[in-house]
Amino acid sequence: MEEVRRKLLRDMGFSEKAIAILDQNLNMETMHNPTISEQHQGICGDILFLSLRIENNIIKDAKYEYIGCAGLQSCASAMTTMIMGKSLDEADKLNAQQIIDWLEGIPKQKYECAEIANSALHKAINNYRGTALRVI
Repeated sequence: MEEVRRKLLRDMGFSEKAIAILDQNLNMETMHNPTISEQHQGICGDILFLSLRIENNIIKDAKYEYIGCAGLQSCASAMTTMIMGKSLDEADKLNAQQIIDWLEGIPKQKYECAEIANSALHKAINNYRGTALRVI
């Protein structure tokens, strides 16, 4: 990442951890054959596409794609990292503030991005559970 962009992100209020995650594009890719995929659009217009691979009620892998800002990218990277290896029940307890805290700081005007990531996760879990109940 260019130093100019790093400085802009720092000046906006992104932590060094959030900037490093942005630089890595952590978990940002297409997942082929996910167990469940979900999308959520925030009121700002940003859209998160979340894909999960679930085995025995454990999230084995999580990937995302997005249309939006650096705030959504950092929050989606954080959320996907936080939920991998967790049970659905554990992941279902995640909230937006935990995502913000894990990132060690993002601008207040980007807190909605954590809500978008969190909402996409909960929609995916709920849809997966609904699908699993219909299969039984």
